[in-house]
Amino acid sequence: MRIITCASYCSTGSSAVTDLFSEFDNCSFVGDYEFRFIHDPDGVRDLEYNLIDNNNRHNTSNAIKRFLRYTKFLGANPLRKVYRRYMGDDFYKYTLEYVDKITELQTEAWWHYDRMEKGSVFDYIDSAITKMGHYICKTNFITLLKPLHEKAYYSAIDRETFYKYTKEYTENVISSMNKEHTDFTVVDQLVPPSNLDRYLNYFYDIKVVVVDRDPRDLFLVEHMEWHSGIIPSKSVEEFCKWYEITRRHRKTEIYNSDKVYFLQFEDLIYKYEETVEKLIQFVGIPPKNHVAPGTHLIPDVSVKNTNLKKKYPKCREEIQYIEERLSEYLYEFPQ
Repeated sequence: MRIITCASYCSTGSSAVTDLFSEFDNCSFVGDYEFRFIHDPDGVRDLEYNLIDNNNRHNTSNAIKRFLRYTKFLGANPLRKVYRRYMGDDFYKYTLEYVDKITELQTEAWWHYDRMEKGSVFDYIDSAITKMGHYICKTNFITLLKPLHEKAYYSAIDRETFYKYTKEYTENVISSMNKEHTDFTVVDQLVPPSNLDRYLNYFYDIKVVVVDRDPRDLFLVEHMEWHSGIIPSKSVEEFCKWYEITRRHRKTEIYNSDKVYFLQFEDLIYKYEETVEKLIQFVGIPPKNHVAPGTHLIPDVSVKNTNLKKKYPKCREEIQYIEERLSEYLYEFPQ
């Protein structure tokens, strides 16, 4: 099974790519939801850092516990309908199996982070009991954490072993979503657009399409229409700083061209035939399987969300500012 995923910088049009591949009969399309358990805080990437790069008894144990808490929230919480809709109980089941493989010792132990992460009220009560125990019993080992049987996880596995078990984990998780058992599974935002050389190690077979969009359109659609608050757009100065900061990695990062394809969103609209052909070749999917072209990705519809400076002439000053500050990221729209 080959995984196809998009990576974007927020609202840059990656859904157009997932729409495109949903038109192929040998692709299993996993909705518009972003499955971010690899790169979110406390996800798999944080696990690698704390098990390999910053390994020590406390960091490693805490990272595994945070990973379990985060994935339990995603996959074992009955209110998190998306994960359970696509995978049922499989996601957390595979997570527990994965943690067992990367952990060499599980036992009862605690440290001050366990107290802190249970909240300030628990910390206050537990600290008071511990101090009282020290005063009365002349010991500092009386704590509420002991009767709670707090768990600790210890491991010092090497990087290759971590990658081995991580690949098994991601393959199991993604395969559980591919109900039709097709050759390709399309999952949105499985990895980020940066540091991809590290994330590629987590999969047996993956193709990543990094999608970006003209900054003028991104500013205008957020500033004038969406008002989501995710992208800073109240000030055009802040927007330009944000846009440049989040793309700066591309000045030094070299993408693996066999596994990563950089796509300018507008090319999928204004150069549709040419761009689709390149994407098909990159992914390695037979063109004959494109059985429903134009049913999900419709350039004549998507074009209305591009070159928005024509739609909002009153934002002329903001557009001029973006063109001066972010000239290297501008798309040359057809006249």
